[in-house]
Amino acid sequence: MVELNWMTGGKQGSGIDSALGLFSRMMMKHGYYTYGYREYFSNIKGMHSFFTVRVSDKPVRALGSLVDFAIFFDDESVFGEKNLRGEVVHEGHVKDVRQGGTLIVDTKTDTSKISRKDIKVLQLDFDGILNACAKDLNVKVSDLVIAKNVICVAASVHMLGLPTVEIEDALKAIFGNKSAGVINMNVAVADKTINYIDYQKMPKVADLRPLPKKELLYMEGFTATAIGKAIAGCKMQVYYPITPASDESNFIEAHPELGIRVVQPESELAVVGMATGAALTGIRPSLSTSGPGLSLMTETVTWAGMTETPLVLIDHQRGSPATGQPTRTEQADLLFAAHIGHGDFNKIVVAPGGVEESISVVALAFNYAERFQLPVIVLGEKSLSQASLSMDKNMVVKIKSDYKIDRGKLIDAGGPSYKRYQFTPDNISNRIRLGDPTAVTWATGDEHDEIGHISEDVNIRNRMMEKRTQKIGAILSGIPAGEKYNIFGDPAKADLLIVGWGGPSTAVLEAMTPNFAFLQIKLIEPLPTEVGDIIKKAKKVVCIEQNIGGQLREHIAAKTGILIDKQILKYNGRPMKYDEIREGLVKIMKGEKRVVLNAS
Repeated sequence: MVELNWMTGGKQGSGIDSALGLFSRMMMKHGYYTYGYREYFSNIKGMHSFFTVRVSDKPVRALGSLVDFAIFFDDESVFGEKNLRGEVVHEGHVKDVRQGGTLIVDTKTDTSKISRKDIKVLQLDFDGILNACAKDLNVKVSDLVIAKNVICVAASVHMLGLPTVEIEDALKAIFGNKSAGVINMNVAVADKTINYIDYQKMPKVADLRPLPKKELLYMEGFTATAIGKAIAGCKMQVYYPITPASDESNFIEAHPELGIRVVQPESELAVVGMATGAALTGIRPSLSTSGPGLSLMTETVTWAGMTETPLVLIDHQRGSPATGQPTRTEQADLLFAAHIGHGDFNKIVVAPGGVEESISVVALAFNYAERFQLPVIVLGEKSLSQASLSMDKNMVVKIKSDYKIDRGKLIDAGGPSYKRYQFTPDNISNRIRLGDPTAVTWATGDEHDEIGHISEDVNIRNRMMEKRTQKIGAILSGIPAGEKYNIFGDPAKADLLIVGWGGPSTAVLEAMTPNFAFLQIKLIEPLPTEVGDIIKKAKKVVCIEQNIGGQLREHIAAKTGILIDKQILKYNGRPMKYDEIREGLVKIMKGEKRVVLNAS
């Protein structure tokens, strides 16, 4: 089995951002599966970014804590950085290289400062390569500085033993909007890098061989949610810029073939107001935001609850509270989403457990919103939205072919006796498009009667409150078990049942041993009644999540009366790694009640 972990990094704005995608695409073109993730500070330019890619001949869906091969062109990536007060901003990545691994640094780097003797340290003349290439191309060296990312990738692929003949296609995939001159310049830099390595007789890091080519797509998390929306027939994306959600809207805007119109109004309040208005007219709109943006949208979400308007909101969770950690990951919006807004009204909260699942969960959210006529919140995470992986193209095709649009009780004509909020056995009324000439539709945030007229009548108030809050039965019975949760292993027979949700799910699956079972909850609110039954039958249970309070644990306790007594938590803003989860599970089995993970 082939298993290799690679890392590079540099200052934001130095061109390093495209290295992850370029390296991943190169490995995919040689038949390998990849899983990557990018970490960066919350500023535009100058701070440190780094990118990790796991490569295997088998599908991979999570990262470990150490890498086998790292390559950096700046000292900051190697040794770390301190601010003007002498405080550590980051510790550098020498510590992240596995024993026996390889670290490549610039020839200007003082390698005597690298104290580790258990790794191989090699040097590469980045500036020398650029100077030679600039001379050949008759251009300024300054025009090529940004191409150091290409040196990192070309050197890495060549030193892994793989041919680099595919690099031009990979560059076109990354820089498709650039001119042919830019592509050719980058190809020249890659060729010069390979010639330099061969001339210097630098040793190979590995001896990989090309594998049979596969039908793989390079899929990023925010791309997956966008594709899910397109499959669902979403026609309008409304957003106000916020990290890390903006990537999704930018992607949709750059791909008009998805058929989704992107609108950026003046505020978060305008975003949700515009999306709700669009939903009233019968189209499928969506919005994409993060915790702070969702907070500002809350009042109008309650208006959608009152008017029973289908609305899909994607919350790409990040470090919180307040501005928190804009570029780091967390799972701390669960209770907020489940109880969003003032007053009582039903809403649905779902959470995909991986990049691939993001496509199907997002697409299904639109069906839920229209079938049950309420707001649906999809809890994404930065660890999902800015992860990337090689995905089987046929999987996307299958998701699309299996998906059936369900518009619920949307009708084409109302008639003179039409009542938008008519009382029905399942508490869901017929709905026509606002402005339809066959009937008059009233939509108000005040309490109203079946027609939609404002009413203070106590009996109408009681019945309307019951109508809006008693859809829960239809939701729990109408959504299939496979869309509510996933079960891996046998919870009743396992030595330990792991309960979790969202981003850490794929890392949990890699950390598990055969004597463990895993309950991954996808439908957070309303919580499936089966969850309590599954937990009751387990011998020992631990809840894994990325927040300090154990919000899923609290939610399960509130809904079922069962308080899971063991926890594995992480709240430092970095994604869970499969090896640290494995270590945490060992501690739980030895009797620890609460394990806090802290890998960077």
